[in-house]
Amino acid sequence: MRVLALFLALLPGPALAEGTQPADPPMTAEAFERFVQGRTMDTHDQTGRYGVETFLPGRRAIWRDAEQCLEGTWRPQGELICFDYQGIDTPYCWTYHDRGGWLMAWLDGDRTNQPIMLYPAKEVVTCEGYFGV
Repeated sequence: MRVLALFLALLPGPALAEGTQPADPPMTAEAFERFVQGRTMDTHDQTGRYGVETFLPGRRAIWRDAEQCLEGTWRPQGELICFDYQGIDTPYCWTYHDRGGWLMAWLDGDRTNQPIMLYPAKEVVTCEGYFGV
């Protein structure tokens, strides 16, 4: 009986209800800033790399993909990190999760959607000379 009690005590907590996520809190704005400031991150979805973003001091960012190059800023909004880009009225808001050297993010924190992955890159993004090639 003692062995059974010890075994039950060592088991993880109650099973998660179907459809819930394990504890994986989003990064705070401060943790996100420490992780990304001064870095460039390649952004991937399930099909591959689709953009790259450089994070500058002062919570500024430059996003570049095949269709556009955008300068903007980011700010915390609750658990979300929201990006406000020049010329775009609606912010893009994400929850970011540290995966030990790279980040996983969900748009609007909605885990029913596919996540994106951000990996460190060596290049620095600018919009100088950008022609949307």
